[in-house]
Amino acid sequence: WYQRRVREKQLENLFHTCKPLDREGVAALSTWLNGMYFDMAMVNYPYPTSFLAELPAWPVKEFCRRTNSSEDTVTAIATGAQMYSNYTGKTKCLDLDADPAGDLGMTGWAFQACMEMILPISSDKSVDMFPTESFDLKSFVAYCETRWSSSARPFWLKSFFGGMDGFDFSGYSNIFFSNGRLDPWAAGGTAIIEEEFCLSDCPNILIADGAHHLDLRSSNPAAPNSVLDARKQEVEAIKRWTARTTGTKTEL
Repeated sequence: WYQRRVREKQLENLFHTCKPLDREGVAALSTWLNGMYFDMAMVNYPYPTSFLAELPAWPVKEFCRRTNSSEDTVTAIATGAQMYSNYTGKTKCLDLDADPAGDLGMTGWAFQACMEMILPISSDKSVDMFPTESFDLKSFVAYCETRWSSSARPFWLKSFFGGMDGFDFSGYSNIFFSNGRLDPWAAGGTAIIEEEFCLSDCPNILIADGAHHLDLRSSNPAAPNSVLDARKQEVEAIKRWTARTTGTKTEL
């Protein structure tokens, strides 16, 4: 017990947690770190942002730079994590009970990800940096229905949008598929498809320097050329589609 408490105290000090850590607290810290890695990669933009957390430009690079300051793995991770949890230096402590996305509306996404858009995500520590975690649909549906007191629809996404059986988009047209190479969500996107795969006019691009929906964000002088090129292609596609419908060229 004493040795475990010593390790817990070390983690409290390294991560500046608001509450003392017990076994459940250590598990909560591990969960928070997993979420931090994912969110940080998702918003790895070339300019500072604040909608998930106050972060610098290219936060993944800054995280890695900070972790290189120590040869001790846990200390290195804690140093990098401070960049995500307290980049401005104004946060007194790491609150593991708080929603890291603040008032962004993640409760709505949590409901949708349970009831309509169930995304089977797992990890394997032998091939990646995350603890091994398998996905069990039956258990996940049971958890969702208990949490939200509502009937889950695990196959609604497939039946409503289609395109999930071997990426069968053969009946689709006029859809622009864009994925950012830096976006972790791209792993489940269409970026792996190289050949024509729909009925007509479905551009499918992988944005080299793009994180999560960077091409759809507001204009910024720091936007990389790969993003500017993607936006140009998207505008041209919309012009083609509207011209076919109206018979006139649309100015955007």
